Amino acid sequence: MQFLNFTIIKLSLFLFLGIITGFSFKIPGTAFFTFFGCLFLLFIAGFVRARKQIFDDIFFGIITWSLIFTLGVATAFLHQPNNQANHYIHLEDSEAGIMQIRITESLKPNLYNEPYLAEVEKIFSTENSRAVKGKILLSISKDSINKELVPGMKLLVPYKLKNIAEPLNPYRFNYRNYMQKQRVEKQLQVGDSEIKIINEKEESAVSYASKLREKIIKKLPETKIEKNELAIIQALLLGQRQDISKEIYEEYAAAGAIHNLAVSGLHVGIILLILNWLFKPFNYFKNGLIFKTILLIILMWGFAILAGLSPSVVRAVTMFSFIPIGMQMRRKTSVLNSLFISLFILLLVNPYFIFQVGFQLSYLAVFAIVTIQPKLFKLWQPKFKITKYFWGLLSVSIAAQIGVLPLSLFYFHQFPGLFFLSNLVVLPVLGIILGLSILVILLSLLNLLPNFIAETYGKLISLMNQFISWVAGKEEFVFTDIHFNIWQNLSAYLLIISFILLLYQKSFRNLVFFLCGILIFQNSMLYSKMQNSTSESIVFHKPRKTMIGIQKDKKLILYHNLANEIQEENPFKRL
Repeated sequence: MQFLNFTIIKLSLFLFLGIITGFSFKIPGTAFFTFFGCLFLLFIAGFVRARKQIFDDIFFGIITWSLIFTLGVATAFLHQPNNQANHYIHLEDSEAGIMQIRITESLKPNLYNEPYLAEVEKIFSTENSRAVKGKILLSISKDSINKELVPGMKLLVPYKLKNIAEPLNPYRFNYRNYMQKQRVEKQLQVGDSEIKIINEKEESAVSYASKLREKIIKKLPETKIEKNELAIIQALLLGQRQDISKEIYEEYAAAGAIHNLAVSGLHVGIILLILNWLFKPFNYFKNGLIFKTILLIILMWGFAILAGLSPSVVRAVTMFSFIPIGMQMRRKTSVLNSLFISLFILLLVNPYFIFQVGFQLSYLAVFAIVTIQPKLFKLWQPKFKITKYFWGLLSVSIAAQIGVLPLSLFYFHQFPGLFFLSNLVVLPVLGIILGLSILVILLSLLNLLPNFIAETYGKLISLMNQFISWVAGKEEFVFTDIHFNIWQNLSAYLLIISFILLLYQKSFRNLVFFLCGILIFQNSMLYSKMQNSTSESIVFHKPRKTMIGIQKDKKLILYHNLANEIQEENPFKRL
């Protein structure tokens, strides 16, 4: 298979495996970095030796892949809080009284608190101050807050950090584990009276973008656009999904269109096409193509900062940054090359991206589209352009769904059967909506937005929401409670990769690999079934009540003293 011969793909895979190893095992720092230094010296010696060889040098190849694998281990090691000497988790409680923090991100409010992510900068004790680092989850009680906190703002707060609570009942979402994979180790619960805002405020591109984002969010409600439609605009262009109602979010998930609400490669690709069309006149000037390329890259990264630098948008902008360069060089840029170059760079910068669901889904979807869609599209060659266009959209949707299906079942336990119908309608409309979104935001900031444009635009988003709601209402096509464990997930991807290899090179070796993939996947399904056939007793955490469950096979018997019907108060699902 030709696309697996690209060096950057091999480098990315070895880096990926090294990062997984670095997070999975406790690495002795001194011995490891001594080994890493020796390996680097061997790499230099191997490089000098390989330049004198006529044929490929196996020794240099082994050293190179070993070095990249070790680099991945080192990257994971250096980014873990336990291995950072100046991280706040190494402080004793007696060493600190007050800490200085900087707000980095506003999170979605809950019933009782306004949550934020913050970076700890300094610790003040009775004797001295000390510079430290590390993220915390800051929660401020809603009934006490009277100041607006925005990213970039610096605060003085008491040092009374606590561990993030773990779930009290089995099979519940582990929020503590989730936050640790965002490098957030502790949380701080305070009231407004315990906060002192420092006049000093960090001014950077991120803080300016945050100010602009907040200004846009405040300006949009002044238009004639309804609340639900405003929430969609904020999600599509600003990466802010806090205001999307739970009902709309669940409808998009059930319709298989939830990816449209997260700024990702699809949105960045559409914006790149729009900008490329707007700046087309630069092609006719001397050195205009170079200026246009630089401008496109700057504007795309400006958009990424405005959208909050989420992993999905950073990945997309990093990948698409290589496309204008390829266009400027008059060369056809390989999407797969760009994909893996962006993967390599981003994992070096932040290996914790590897744990983020959106990051995983995004890369797997693009990989499947690039590798599976061309073969799928060739199965049928329509004569009419309109038929060919929709067949292209359908083939892209099917390929992407194949790429993310095992991971979707692993995380979300459901499969939207009408995903192809949602994408056939939403994808063409999304390009129009994104183009109009830029126009609506610019005009609203300049106080020049005519009411008829705002109403028409709002109606377009409303129609899209109504269509999604109609698709989600076909509950018989939403297949739920399909649970994949980690081994089923990995074996499913082994099967998909072996199938792709067989598609591109029909050889006996690839056929055997594909058949082995089928056997491994079947064995993982049998192993999962055997595990689920065991019995288990569960004592649930329920304040002032008793609830005991006896689970055998797929049947759960509950013994409780709840006043209400169990179906009304506690809908149970075996996760």
